[in-house]
Amino acid sequence: MSLFNWFSKKTNENLSTHISQGAKDFIDGKKNTLTSADVNPEGATVYARFQKAMELKKEGKFLEAEPLLIKSTEPPSIYHGHYRELFKVWRQFNRNDLKAEKYKEVSSRVLNMYRLDNEMINEMLRYWSIQHEKKLHKNFFDKYRNLLIGDAKALKKSAESLQDEDSFVLSKKLIERFDKK
Repeated sequence: MSLFNWFSKKTNENLSTHISQGAKDFIDGKKNTLTSADVNPEGATVYARFQKAMELKKEGKFLEAEPLLIKSTEPPSIYHGHYRELFKVWRQFNRNDLKAEKYKEVSSRVLNMYRLDNEMINEMLRYWSIQHEKKLHKNFFDKYRNLLIGDAKALKKSAESLQDEDSFVLSKKLIERFDKK
């Protein structure tokens, strides 16, 4: 697959209809430079949103940063740093909610983290298997996982308090995964 086909995400259609105006201007000689936003406007939007979220996070505005970071995970992407920053925000919420004994919120958040982490790894496996033209082992990207043992322990504590057997079993499984490292 050529670079041009990859960016346009089309292989059998008229490719010029899927090219940004900036890229068309470059191809037509109306522009001398080609930016990443010209080549991948969707990626540039995701990156700009991520930068805004990081500014808000730095200012301590976690509630405002959270929805911007969530958008970076929908649909699942290979940008593991976006997930990492979202999880950092959620960990702060979890610390506060554990102190306030809001176990349902903690449990829901950690289960969402677990789901998102798996989606990210699956997307990385899908994407990079295509790029390398071979099937990668399911554990190939485990070092990029963003779920931490503290998240598993928070899930365990909330599951015990809520008497949620399924979440408790998952928390034990996650803790064992960390113990094996």
